[in-house]
Amino acid sequence: MKSKLLAVAVVVIALAWAVAPAAADTGGGGAGALQAGVQQAATNQQAGAAAISKQDATNANTPANIAGGNVTAGPSSANQLANSEAEAKASNDADTSQKQNQDQTVGGGSCSAGCGGAGAAQIGAQLSDTNQNADAKAVSDQNAVNANVPVNVAGGNITSDPSSANQLANSQAEAKASNDADTTQKQTQTQNVDGSSCQVGCGGAGAAQLGIQAANTEQDAKSAAISKQNAVNANVPVNVAGGNITSGPSSANQLANSQAEAKSSNEADTTQKQDQTQNVGGSSSCKVGCGGAGGFQVGAQLADTSQSAGSLAVSKQNAVNANVPVNIAGGNITSGPSSANQLANSQAEAKSSNDADTTQKQDQTQNVGGSSSCYFGCGGAGGAQIGVQSADTQQWAGAAAISKQNAVNANVPVNVAGGNITSGPSSANQWANSEAEAKASNDADTTQKQKQDQTVGGSSSCFFGCGGPGGAQIGIQKADTEQGAFAAGVSLQNAVNSNAPHSVAGGNIYAGPSSANQWASSEAEGKAFNDADTFQWASQYQKVG
Repeated sequence: MKSKLLAVAVVVIALAWAVAPAAADTGGGGAGALQAGVQQAATNQQAGAAAISKQDATNANTPANIAGGNVTAGPSSANQLANSEAEAKASNDADTSQKQNQDQTVGGGSCSAGCGGAGAAQIGAQLSDTNQNADAKAVSDQNAVNANVPVNVAGGNITSDPSSANQLANSQAEAKASNDADTTQKQTQTQNVDGSSCQVGCGGAGAAQLGIQAANTEQDAKSAAISKQNAVNANVPVNVAGGNITSGPSSANQLANSQAEAKSSNEADTTQKQDQTQNVGGSSSCKVGCGGAGGFQVGAQLADTSQSAGSLAVSKQNAVNANVPVNIAGGNITSGPSSANQLANSQAEAKSSNDADTTQKQDQTQNVGGSSSCYFGCGGAGGAQIGVQSADTQQWAGAAAISKQNAVNANVPVNVAGGNITSGPSSANQWANSEAEAKASNDADTTQKQKQDQTVGGSSSCFFGCGGPGGAQIGIQKADTEQGAFAAGVSLQNAVNSNAPHSVAGGNIYAGPSSANQWASSEAEGKAFNDADTFQWASQYQKVG
């Protein structure tokens, strides 16, 4: 029986070889191909910045006398340097680069007998969507008054020796909001389908490659910095229907600085690289029924990054530095030299930052078929590879820093309908500092690498029905990162430094030298930090048949 079958086989093969030249181009069919490549990139950017600086600075030496005695003033120097500045920056930057390469070779023809076969399709789509929004607002509002104001209403003399009131007041607010997005996608697909010289039934081959890369980045950054400062530096003797005010030299110095800085920043880097190579069919020269081959590759890489960062820094400072003798319908105020110095600083800084790096690399190589020289029915081969990488990163960071400071430095003799106040030299020094700093930061690094290698089929020389290999590889990598960070730093300070004799309808106050020193510092710092690193690596190798 077996010898008979072998004889039949020999006859069939002989017929196949004999028929081949005569039946060249018999049956036909086969070949066919499709390549479709879509690249689409959409970038939407919006940036706004507003900076407002409002300053009312008054510097006055205003002696006044109404129906009364003399006002005799020695030299008085009131110096004021007042600076208010506001700066707001909003920036967007987006770089999108997409490269796609598709190479396809399908069939070779010269059909002998039934044939059919070949096929092939390649579809590659790269889609990138970037949406960025950045807002920045900086307001500096400063009212700085520097005055030496003797006033006499229907009363005695005001005699004033040199008095110097110096004020340097600075208020500044700076707000920065920035977005940066870099997206790079590279895709290469190479496909070779069959090179057939079919002998008898044949059929076979096939193949499809589909590769999709989609990257979506949304960023929002907001920043507001407000510095509001009211700094008053005054030496104000006043006499209403009363005795003399005789004032020795008095120097009141004030350096007041209020600054607020708010920064918000987003940065996103997404790189996706995909390589697919597929060989379907391969050497066959089918003998009798055959069929076989196949092949299917799908590779999709999806990366989604959403970032939002907000920052608010407010510094509000009211600093008053004053030497204020007042006499209302009473005795004399005689004041020796008095020096009141104040350095008051209030600053608030808030920083919010997001950074996301996503890198995905995917390699798929597939060989389906291979040498067979099938004898009789055969069939066989197959093969499918699916590889999906998906990375999703969402980050939120908020920071608020508020520093509110009221610092008063004063030497205030007051006399209302009473005796004399005689004051020797008095020095009141104050350094007051209030600062608040808040930082919130997010950082996420996601790297996914996937490699799949598959060989299906191989040498067989099947006898009779046979059939054969198959093979499927599926590899999925998914990384999801969500981060939220909030930081608030608040510093509230009220620092008062004073030497304040006063007399109301009473006796005299005689004060020798007095020195009051104060160094006051208030600090608040809030930090919130998130960091996430995800690394995934998968390699699959499969040989079937």
